[in-house]
Amino acid sequence: MNAVPSNAELSSAEPDPVHGLSVLPRAVVDTALAGLARESRAVVEEVYIHAAQGRLVNPDSLFLRPDPDPARRERIIALPAYVPGENPAMGIKWISSFPGNLDLGLPRASALIVLNDLRTGFPTAVIEGARISGYRTALSAVVGAHALSGGERRAGRLAVVGTGYIAATTVRELLADGWKFDSIAVHDLFPERAASFAAGFADGAGEVVAVGSTREALAGADLVLLATTAVQPHLADPSWFAPGAVVLHMSLRDLTAEAMAGAVHVVDEVSHALRERTSLGLAVDAGLVEYADIRPVGDYLLGNARPDRSRLAVYSPFGLGSLDIAVARLVLDHTRGAEGITTVPSFTA
Repeated sequence: MNAVPSNAELSSAEPDPVHGLSVLPRAVVDTALAGLARESRAVVEEVYIHAAQGRLVNPDSLFLRPDPDPARRERIIALPAYVPGENPAMGIKWISSFPGNLDLGLPRASALIVLNDLRTGFPTAVIEGARISGYRTALSAVVGAHALSGGERRAGRLAVVGTGYIAATTVRELLADGWKFDSIAVHDLFPERAASFAAGFADGAGEVVAVGSTREALAGADLVLLATTAVQPHLADPSWFAPGAVVLHMSLRDLTAEAMAGAVHVVDEVSHALRERTSLGLAVDAGLVEYADIRPVGDYLLGNARPDRSRLAVYSPFGLGSLDIAVARLVLDHTRGAEGITTVPSFTA
């Protein structure tokens, strides 16, 4: 792991590590991410390799639930991390998920990321984090799809269950990565959202149709994207999935423990992926999945594991704070002096 930088190693473009603070709003973040697709993908892959090698400092995320009722889905999560490497970074993401916002015409998730100076520990930047969080989640899905498909970038049918920002961003990034689909089947509990989603990808993505049930969407799908807000498993029958399908289980809690049995299981980091009553955690607790059989996606990136297309593969990345911090650092580095950034030179003075 790299040591913190000396004074001489700090770029002259860095904010004052004791008193300066940069504030990056969503518009600045969106512009930066649009021009950093390749670099962001490389950062995600590097973090996953670090995770597989045990090199991250990524404490367990902390969940704040304002209402203890398990049926309620509102939560705020704190994800601190230190990322080693050529461009080390340190900070925390504070992200809320309030599904009821959708009924108010607001995004489900909102977030901010705080980056800290590596030498002094003082905060140096506050960055709008929901876009970074959503984008790195989509890139995580792309990396997993590529690793578990053997780099084919081809699926006869893509099933999309859940049609929010994460799902839309993931499909866009799959297409940008060169994936080709004969058809895309889309399902959402709200049919109007599924129809709107399908219409948004009608050009350039093969046949895109909204269907009336999850089972109909999954039928014959080689690649499956689960991006719901489910808090209780609801997919209980593994026969709904095509043999050898790759399931991008981004929402983590859609599959019952029984449906997880017998599949290849891949995660971002094993211990994190078993927390907070995820489907994989429940399956391990029930004795239906062996802990030793779960592999980090970094093993596939390193060539230490290879995809088995004869079995259902379920990719369940819990969401490492390291990804947010690393991508936020990339955004900050590429927006020095950009219009729209607010600099507070004496924030802590």
